[in-house]
Amino acid sequence: MPGELLRDRGLTLLRAHVKNQNLIKHCLAVEALMKALARRLGENEGVWGLAGLVHDLDWEET
Repeated sequence: MPGELLRDRGLTLLRAHVKNQNLIKHCLAVEALMKALARRLGENEGVWGLAGLVHDLDWEET
């Protein structure tokens, strides 16, 4: 459950800071990729997925 809450917060932040729908789709794709990579490497999927989700959070601002 805490992982879902963190993901929801990350998605809320992403949508608040990123307006370009293609960039949002990109971030969702990177999230999925990072989760798969974490699974393959035996790492925490939630943490890695969240990093992928918010990795471009400041793209439009910077």
